Amino acid sequence: MPLPHLSMLKRNSSILSLLIAAVLAGCAVKDPNNPRFVVAEGRGITITRAQLDAEVNRALTNFNLSRDKVPPPQLASLEVNILNQMINRQVALAEARKSPMTNAATLAKEQLDRMKKNFPTEQAFQEQLAKAKTTEADMLKEIEQKMEVDNLMRVRVEPNLKAPTDEEVQKFYNENPKLWQRNETVRAQHVLVKVDANADAATKAAKKKAAESALARVNKGEPFEKVAQEVSDDPGSKARGGELPPFSKGQMTPKFEETAFSTPPGKVSGVIETPFGYHFIKVKAKEAAKTLKLDEVKNEIAAHLRRLKQGEASRLLLDDLRKEAKVKILLPPPPAPAPVTATTPPVQAPPSPATPAPAPAQPAKK
Repeated sequence: MPLPHLSMLKRNSSILSLLIAAVLAGCAVKDPNNPRFVVAEGRGITITRAQLDAEVNRALTNFNLSRDKVPPPQLASLEVNILNQMINRQVALAEARKSPMTNAATLAKEQLDRMKKNFPTEQAFQEQLAKAKTTEADMLKEIEQKMEVDNLMRVRVEPNLKAPTDEEVQKFYNENPKLWQRNETVRAQHVLVKVDANADAATKAAKKKAAESALARVNKGEPFEKVAQEVSDDPGSKARGGELPPFSKGQMTPKFEETAFSTPPGKVSGVIETPFGYHFIKVKAKEAAKTLKLDEVKNEIAAHLRRLKQGEASRLLLDDLRKEAKVKILLPPPPAPAPVTATTPPVQAPPSPATPAPAPAQPAKK
């Protein structure tokens, strides 16, 4: 039998391709709620409703929220927010892989292994993965991708960043006076003999007597740290000899705060009662309220301003990458928010997952 002519094969192939394209176009999913509906597309990018829903569900799970607890306008806004972050990840990852980070897989595995060591058992780690609706393989992939994107930002953004000038630092200091105000603080140790809220009078009396006995040991000269480690029921401070992080007014229960601020440094209070049980407190030091001077915070301000510049430069890079990829968002516009009344307070939507661009942050208070 004679073989078909080559030109006939090419013509038939072209016709078949056109037919397939026509069928696919006719079968394009139009319902925005269909899992196969394409919510965003661009060169090398296709994100479906199913993929977006999975990311949104993970974000809601992380903040112990369910879809039915978030008003539709806020849920739609959250979807757009997360979708934009998914797009940013994809365009940044595509750009990063033009100059591959050769050790990303190894570094990602090392980081995951370090994370696993924070869990008491392998089972506890797997349970946390299940709670977060992810798998170990997916987590490893996410870590590796984040490392690749972070490396891209370092290579493309860091070299062009200019250090904040002294004038910029001074301006930020002058424009944010409340950031430099520090209230009076106390450094203290305490011993807690915990009492259940439903305890009867006899149990409370026995607990109070135990606290008084522990205080007597301190007053007779035993080291406060030793007594706290042996007696205290506060798991957060027990191992540190009862020492608490420095605190200011408004951070502790009223009776504890009143006693701590009225006890002189170096002295030990009597036994007091709070909703947690019976305590006694040793005040180690006090620091008066003050306003931090520019010299004390200039390095902190400079680091903050640099992060802001880094975030803006990263945003501009992502905008350029999205334009190059000709990204289109195909989600329908979100519904208008309903008016807020006294009986229907707004619900705060949860923060969305991190984007490649670092988010601006206020300088940490000392």
